[in-house]
Parts: sequence; structure tokens; C-alpha cells
Amino acid sequence: MHSGQLSSGSLKAPTPLCLQINFTARCIGSLSNSTGVQSLKASRRSLKLLNRGCRCQVHTVQSDRRAATAANPSPYKVPTYVRATGRIVAIGDIHGDLRKAISSLEAARVLQEVGGQVRWAGGDTVVVQLGDVLDRGDSEIGVVMLLRELHKQAQLEGGAVYMLNGNHESLNVSGNFRYATPGGFRESALAAGLRGEDLQNIEKQKQARQRMYTPGGPMARELAKNPTVLIVNDTLFAHGGVLKRHVQYGLEKMNQEVSLWMRGLHNADGSRPTPPFFATG
Repeated sequence: MHSGQLSSGSLKAPTPLCLQINFTARCIGSLSNSTGVQSLKASRRSLKLLNRGCRCQVHTVQSDRRAATAANPSPYKVPTYVRATGRIVAIGDIHGDLRKAISSLEAARVLQEVGGQVRWAGGDTVVVQLGDVLDRGDSEIGVVMLLRELHKQAQLEGGAVYMLNGNHESLNVSGNFRYATPGGFRESALAAGLRGEDLQNIEKQKQARQRMYTPGGPMARELAKNPTVLIVNDTLFAHGGVLKRHVQYGLEKMNQEVSLWMRGLHNADGSRPTPPFFATG
């Protein structure tokens, strides 16, 4: 790995609205638990980004095994091979904890607060978040939005922020919500558009989460942009590890099949892709 020099300059790229309201404390999930009208309005405005499709850049894998640059990956497909010219930082499970995410990024010297807004401060650093952003915390979508926003800012300086899909991402797309918190269900319900009494209804919260994370749903499509395995220069990153049989099967193939399943698309033969247990457990 490299140990490049950091840039401390701030950028003018916009910050997720929920983070502008209260950077140090909470994001969508926990904001939605507040009775404050201003907090709830902030959550609703920020969730519009997701409901519009979260038009974050989709990366691509190089089918001829040539690496894309970290700052300018090819469009439309999930990356498997990328190149880094600066530091490489790995961050483990976040599990819907926005405070932990921010603390980790600050410790890595890639995030700073400027005028109450979060800014990328890592220069050409490449950050790899190793999956399991979901479950066990109340700000799952909030963390995803934070990392996506930082990725856009990082690209302007030759850096990048990649999220991998871990087993908890696959669990949720499979409809297994046993590790989701009440705050996580509420966050999903807000994102799905529930308001008033519907937002307080537990059963409707569960149905909303199902709609958000089912293959082809808004959050499933967002997670479909993440690789399951990523190679940065000569270092391989994965959530739980890679076995010989995974390499023999094909890392690019695994990434694309997981993405296809999450996007809810059909295979070339018209069949629906099945959950990729080979790649996730």
C-alpha cells in the first residue's frame, strides 16, 4: 500500500441535507425518531435524493483485466479492479451507526467538518468500506448517502470511496430483516414515503422495508452498485474472505451476478437470478 500525502482542502460539492442539519449526532434513521418538526422535514428532504434514484455514478469492471483509475472508473458496471495513486484505507462494519462512520473517516484523515458540513479531506486516498453497512443501527440509508457523497467529492481530487456488499446487504435483499432495528425500519418507511399514522404502524414499516430492499427496489438497486470483491492495485478486499473456488469461479463474474440479482434483472435466458449464496456465504 502507498502512504501518499493528504490534501486538507475543502470542496464545494453539496452535502446530504440531513448531515447539514446535525453533522455530529444523527442522520435519517435517528432524526426520524425525533419529534422536532425541523428534524423530520430535514429527513424528508434528504430522502428525496433516494426516491429520485440516488443518481450516484455506477462503476464498471474492466473485462480485459486492465484497471480503471480510482477517480475515473468506467461507467455502468460494478468495479473489480481499480488503481490507487495515494493511500489505501480500509474501514470495517459500520452497521447503521453514523457516529461510528464519521469517527472512522476522521481517524483516517479523509473527512472534516467545514461550516457544519462534511467535506472530503483525503486528496487521492482510496477508502474501501468492507461491507455490512446495514442492520444493527438506525441510520443505514444515512450512512450509504454519506459514503456516496464523499465518493463524489473524492473523485474531484483523484480519490474514491468504495462500499462492498457484505452478508448483511445480501440478507436484506433476500428479505431477511432479523437484524434490523426499530429505527432502521422507521428509516426505511420514511424513505418509502410513509407519513402520519402509517409511519407509526409496525406492519406497514416492515412492508416498506421489503419494498425498499427487495431485488429491484430503490435500496437494492443502490447496493447493486457495490462490488462484492474489489482489487485495489495488488490488494484484494472482501467482507469475509476469498477462497480458491471463488477465484476459479471468477471474481468479476461474482460481482456482476450479485449486482444483477440485486437490480432485479433477468438473465440472458429470461430466468430470474437467484440469491448468490456462493458469493455471500
